[in-house]
Amino acid sequence: MQKTILRFGIISGVVSSILMLIVSLIGKAIGFQKFAEYGVWIGFTSIIVALTLVFFGIKSYRDQHNEGRITFGKAFQIGISVTIISCVFYAVTWVICYYNIFPTFMDDFGAYHLQKMKEEGAGAAEIAKQAAEIRIANERYQNPFYNFAITFMEPFPVGLLMTLVSALVLKKK
Repeated sequence: MQKTILRFGIISGVVSSILMLIVSLIGKAIGFQKFAEYGVWIGFTSIIVALTLVFFGIKSYRDQHNEGRITFGKAFQIGISVTIISCVFYAVTWVICYYNIFPTFMDDFGAYHLQKMKEEGAGAAEIAKQAAEIRIANERYQNPFYNFAITFMEPFPVGLLMTLVSALVLKKK
């Protein structure tokens, strides 16, 4: 079971890291403002693509190592383990990219968000309050452990959902 988890977790992690790097470099090349509108959708699509390996990891274990049978619990254990490995790759890749390639990401994100608020007609007090919250978030984000934890939580809910659905679909007694 451990070999299956490691194999599919590492493959999923490498895929998510490569896709994140490609998407991030494209975003940097075309500019944050242009990319921000669709970047979230492209990013989460990349996460979903990488985490499809949760399904294949569970299926592989069931079909090749467990005589075509697997309980929901065992399937969940495999899926969540693959998810955790993939999320660690994703978060480590982002932390490396953030400090070496995109050190202004949080400033750009904050400026974009405040600009959107102005365009939508938010009041000066509301914008000032949001600007203060962005400054605090930016300060926290400079801590690599906080940065890692926040980034880990981006793909994790998707992986958890993928694990639950895959475990339900693939369970066989």
